[in-house]
Amino acid sequence: MAEVPDGSHFFSALDTPLTPAEVAGLYGTLGWRVRKCSRVDYEVISDWAELVIDAASPILMHGPVADLPARAEELVAPLRAAGISFTAECYGPEPDRELLLELRSYAEPNAAADGGDE
Repeated sequence: MAEVPDGSHFFSALDTPLTPAEVAGLYGTLGWRVRKCSRVDYEVISDWAELVIDAASPILMHGPVADLPARAEELVAPLRAAGISFTAECYGPEPDRELLLELRSYAEPNAAADGGDE
């Protein structure tokens, strides 16, 4: 497994009625470590990613992720499962930091309400 890189390489904006705590909880149920890192923001941490979930509208989620873009779908799977609409971008390392992958998901209007089970 690759080491988590320095600096953010993953950036996303979430369009959801969920709170940052509830979004963090989606990752927590999968075994990620969750902690409140400010009055309103959360961190979710795994062996291969360290994401910050910023309380904003839209909610912003960003951070360093090992093995991007290979792990991109695994990273956004909890969002898709919950029916959250989002856009996400994965960037390469310095100095170029080129856009490697862009992901989008548009939830059905009632997907979040019915649990988003697949």
